[in-house]
Amino acid sequence: MSTFRDETAGPSRLPSLLKAAGVGACAGAAAAYLLDPARGRARRARVRDKAAHATHEMRDGAAVLSRDLGNRGRGAGAELRYRIAGRSADDRVLSERVRAELGRHVSHPHAVRVSVHDHVVTLEGDLLAEEEEHARKAVRRIPGVKAVDARWIPHIDPSGVPTLQGRGRPREPVPELRQQRWSPTARFGAGLAAAYALTASRRLPGPLAWIVRAAGAAVAARALTNLPLRRLTGINAGRRAVDVAEAVEITAPPEAIWKLVSDYSVFAEVMPDVYEVRRSPDGGLSHWMIKGPAGVPIRFDATETKRDEGKEIAWKSTEGQLIAHTGSLRLVDRGRGRTRVQVRFTYNPVVGAAGHAIAKLLGADPGHKLRQDLARLKRHVERAQQRRETGRRGHPVAVGS
Repeated sequence: MSTFRDETAGPSRLPSLLKAAGVGACAGAAAAYLLDPARGRARRARVRDKAAHATHEMRDGAAVLSRDLGNRGRGAGAELRYRIAGRSADDRVLSERVRAELGRHVSHPHAVRVSVHDHVVTLEGDLLAEEEEHARKAVRRIPGVKAVDARWIPHIDPSGVPTLQGRGRPREPVPELRQQRWSPTARFGAGLAAAYALTASRRLPGPLAWIVRAAGAAVAARALTNLPLRRLTGINAGRRAVDVAEAVEITAPPEAIWKLVSDYSVFAEVMPDVYEVRRSPDGGLSHWMIKGPAGVPIRFDATETKRDEGKEIAWKSTEGQLIAHTGSLRLVDRGRGRTRVQVRFTYNPVVGAAGHAIAKLLGADPGHKLRQDLARLKRHVERAQQRRETGRRGHPVAVGS
């Protein structure tokens, strides 16, 4: 009696076996991380704190989303009433509506005079020729406007027109999805659309499915982080993809701290990742050598953009540097011999904010390193201050001879 053996059973089960092996490996690594005899307790406490923080964040986010949805619902109802019942407005109200609408489409609205009689709008004055057609159509769409009598004078060259001087810019409404920061409702809707795209991509042919998945993943990342895609990817983000800001209060007067930070001499002493800092003879340029990935030294130049003696220094990397960034260090006198040191910098790592998130996940978090560096600066300055005070007390100055 022969037994039939399915030759395709082995290969067909390979993906599921690999998944099971991957899940098992991850579970084992997590267990080893959390149950470590030496550090497991602190790690479990940190995980609990992060879970509690995430729960609070989700609760607060749900409350913000609920309020935003309610406000937008009421706003949509008011817009509908305005479109339906707004046609019965008197000429005074209609004139104010026209003025408000012109401000969105005309760069110099003060140069246009508006008068309304029997729901007929008369427009006089001056405006740029490139704005005329758009502004006329916008006024015509206002509920209650029967006709538009455009008597204004369009100008191709405004150089000879006094009312068109100065730099003006129409305040045209920006579509929600083109804004830098999305509202909670837009993020929620975009997240739902991304989830639907990722789910529906399973039924699409191969190349199209990957395109839809990539688009869905990009929209999901945009909705989750509320950062523009150029800051997420680092493409065309300039020096700003990630913002890092920290502060520390030091028991020392501002002038004592300024002597150390104004020539950058203290940075190589308190920052382990800074090998060397040299200032150019004119003081406007500084040359840095810092510890890069895998310990490889990285050199870059930075130029000062602001120096307020005793208070603030600001700088930016010169063009063509590997990691473009800007930064500032500010001293705030808190009185009674105490100073608050505020440091802020923005930088564009590889793959932008996404690279920053990956680095943070792997332990290379610039915010955490900055806090450590400021703590070392605090210890360094306070010890130096104590030595100076001890020296003054131990060696009194002799009066006379």
